Amino acid sequence: MGIQKVIGLTAGAAGIAAVCCVFASVASTNHADGRLIRLAHNQQDGTEIADSIAEFETFVEEEDPSDNLSVKIYPSGILGSENEEIEMVKAGILDMAKVSSNTLGQFDDRYSIFAIPYLFQSQEHYYDAMENSKAIQDLFNATADQGFIAIGYYANGARNFYLKENICVDDPSDLAGKKIRSMPSSTSMEMIRLMGGSPVPMSSSETYTALQQGVVDGAENTELALTVNGHEDLVSSYTYTEHQYSPDIYIISTDTWNTLTKKQQQYLKDCLAKTNDNFKAMYNGMMEDAIEEATEHGVTVYKDIDKSAFIEAVQPMHEAFAAKGAAYQALLSDIESCAK
Repeated sequence: MGIQKVIGLTAGAAGIAAVCCVFASVASTNHADGRLIRLAHNQQDGTEIADSIAEFETFVEEEDPSDNLSVKIYPSGILGSENEEIEMVKAGILDMAKVSSNTLGQFDDRYSIFAIPYLFQSQEHYYDAMENSKAIQDLFNATADQGFIAIGYYANGARNFYLKENICVDDPSDLAGKKIRSMPSSTSMEMIRLMGGSPVPMSSSETYTALQQGVVDGAENTELALTVNGHEDLVSSYTYTEHQYSPDIYIISTDTWNTLTKKQQQYLKDCLAKTNDNFKAMYNGMMEDAIEEATEHGVTVYKDIDKSAFIEAVQPMHEAFAAKGAAYQALLSDIESCAK
């Protein structure tokens, strides 16, 4: 056996052991007549997003229909990366995780649809499709044989471009020659290329320093990147291109799911929907507050732009996804139909 494989197995075993120790520390809360659901995510504890996810724990325990269910949340990536959390859910070591649809795309390629720019035409289309598309619900259940299914989504907002230079980004020519921070994925890099920029892949934690040192000329993210990540001090413009709505997905271990009663299963789904509705009610206000703060820091905001040039530029990504097969085409068509 190779040294690297031995190291990998050792690290994996150490990680599982660490998780088991963490779980043992809360074992006393898992009463014999109840069921504790352990959920992990990578949002930093104490942020608005982490606090909104924490409401799920409250909602599950506040009403009689819970059938003695309770939830324990592990934030801040303390149980590992999103890939590691998914692997733990698949193995039945962890009950649930909230992970990005981009990460899930590594486990089922159909999830990569959520990375396609201008898949959703508006926030209303986004919410309607995620909650009512039969094809999306079929996708959520399609991974049961892999050890997990999806039972809800988290309504992340629209991603927009922001630059160190003060210009309105309403045409691919505006990004020509601009180095734009990209998520380290081929889909994200292709999107930025088609939209006119030069992608520079890196983790989100590296973006501040990259902007500061001129490694990149800009980035694309939600408004919270300006305030929570401090980018408002480094950039001059923020343009509402609204090119991507990328939901996070709540997954649950198939083993865990199959041990729950139908009543408990539905109650968990209902509580996730309630958590999401609670966040959606706060979201627009949070984004407005973030933009107001960024404006006070000197960022110029451009809204209500004509997006047609960008929409046309990224059509090859829509066509490439549909060309993968009938299941892909059906998923794309069903989501598009929700806009009508």
